[in-house]
Amino acid sequence: MIFRQIVFYALLVGALSGLVITVAQTWQVVPIIHSAEVFEEEAASVPAIESAGQLQAAHSHTDTADVWAPGNGFERSAFTLLSNVLTAIGFAIVIMVAMFATMNLGRNQSRRFNWRHGLLWGAAGYTVFWLAPAFGLPPEIPLAATADLEARQIWWVFAVVSTAAGLTGLAFGKSPWRWAAPLLLVVPHLVGAPHAPGAMFAEQSPAAAVQLEQLAQQFTGATAIANLCFWIVLGLAAAWSVQRIVSSTEQDFKPGKKTTPETNLPSI
Repeated sequence: MIFRQIVFYALLVGALSGLVITVAQTWQVVPIIHSAEVFEEEAASVPAIESAGQLQAAHSHTDTADVWAPGNGFERSAFTLLSNVLTAIGFAIVIMVAMFATMNLGRNQSRRFNWRHGLLWGAAGYTVFWLAPAFGLPPEIPLAATADLEARQIWWVFAVVSTAAGLTGLAFGKSPWRWAAPLLLVVPHLVGAPHAPGAMFAEQSPAAAVQLEQLAQQFTGATAIANLCFWIVLGLAAAWSVQRIVSSTEQDFKPGKKTTPETNLPSI
């Protein structure tokens, strides 16, 4: 079945793209996190609690102190790689299924995928799953003040679904749906993402807040580059994989070739 082939190739695509983003994170993102964790450790070591906000932060730190987490070094890198690969496999399945679902729509009705299609799908995935949500909820470093987790998750899903629907309408929709599609791209940002009141590092000392804000800006830029590399590789590899599946399927339907009921499947 075609879906089995999609899963097989998604494992390969996920392993490759997961490795790429792990390398990019190790090179650019992880050092910034380590720098921010230095401030977090210093804040946790302060014995005096002068405000309710600091009391809440200290209580939160105490609650999470006993939660297991991978240790620094190889263990942390290994779990990061595993997490990235599993996430990449899921994204690869989504992108490859979407490629098959839209194969006969728009301009790509020749059932052929090349590197240009891979770049376009990679750019779409980057926009949907990282760029659009990051406009409202930028990546956060330790000690950053945040809104309620559930509210942020709901807005993130809203932004992803709305952006995906908007891009689908622009690429494959017909009037008047195509003209309404751009509205879906901006609706989540008109609604606004949930944020904690006040400055992001208001509970830190002025000197620490300045340095943490600089780290936060660097973190956003580094994360943007790492995710861009991830989606470019994933898009290119997914397009190559889909073309391989399409080619093998067409071989099965060549005149004079016997096919079994299992291979005689025109769709997913």
